Amino acid sequence: MRRMKIVYNATLLAVSIWIMGCETVVDVDIPREPPKLVVNSTLHPDDYFRVHLTQSQYILKRDDYLIVPGATVEVYEDGQYLTTLPDSANGHYISATYKPQLGKDYELRISKAGFTDASARVTLPKDTARILRVKLDTVELSDFGYTSTYLRFSVAIDDDGAVENYYQVTVIKEAYSYQYDFNTTPPTKLDSTLYREKLQLESRDPGLEDYQSYGYGILFNDKLFNGREYEMRVLSQDYYNGEEGNYPPTYYVVIANTSESYYLYELSAKLQYWVDGDPFAQPVIVYNNIVNGYGIFSAYNEALFTVR
Repeated sequence: MRRMKIVYNATLLAVSIWIMGCETVVDVDIPREPPKLVVNSTLHPDDYFRVHLTQSQYILKRDDYLIVPGATVEVYEDGQYLTTLPDSANGHYISATYKPQLGKDYELRISKAGFTDASARVTLPKDTARILRVKLDTVELSDFGYTSTYLRFSVAIDDDGAVENYYQVTVIKEAYSYQYDFNTTPPTKLDSTLYREKLQLESRDPGLEDYQSYGYGILFNDKLFNGREYEMRVLSQDYYNGEEGNYPPTYYVVIANTSESYYLYELSAKLQYWVDGDPFAQPVIVYNNIVNGYGIFSAYNEALFTVR
């Protein structure tokens, strides 16, 4: 047995030396392109116009991204000049007076010395998602031999068949955390604090790919139910056990009607995260709609429903 082990180790060493001997070092000259503007802006009808500007960097650099101060950021609405966003520090450009309007087309035109001018367009969806009902119940599901209780949020959508629609469902939990004195029997409740948090969600809808089915927001489009009623169900393991004396949580179900750019950007970012570290996966390019630059210019509106 010992002789066999020695022979095995000797063979392994020989193979390793052979592999190392076959190694070839190739120097690759990666071209350095001038930096471009990186634009991040998402429009919402209840928020002022805001844009964040940074610059791209060389592929082998691992420094923090550099902000871009002193740029000219112009906003156009339906083809007409609307406003220039002031530099609000740290790469942020924020209007103090203008908010985007439902159904309007918007364009950003951005210029800064030393960079190629960048631009982007988006339309803020004119209508919120047409929601027929939102329900909350519990369901027991078995996975790998274990049974767990889930919260199930059911959202019934009356889809508008005249346009392509892109949706996102998120759930915000509002509840109290309680502080106890465990030196008494039974423990004495001392104080409570109200908090809010987004829930981690999953969906087992057959129309979703695996990478779409998890996260703090579930993204989907209307290709499989265009112009029809459809019920999307999302699950959370945030199950409330009904502890006596405590208030049950309140859940806010938020259904966003998004621009195509919002949907494609978020979906591609999810997919990139999903395949990260998989040596056999195809590279994923995150969606970009900035002309002569990088980043995202997107928009959404939302409807909110309260369930308990």
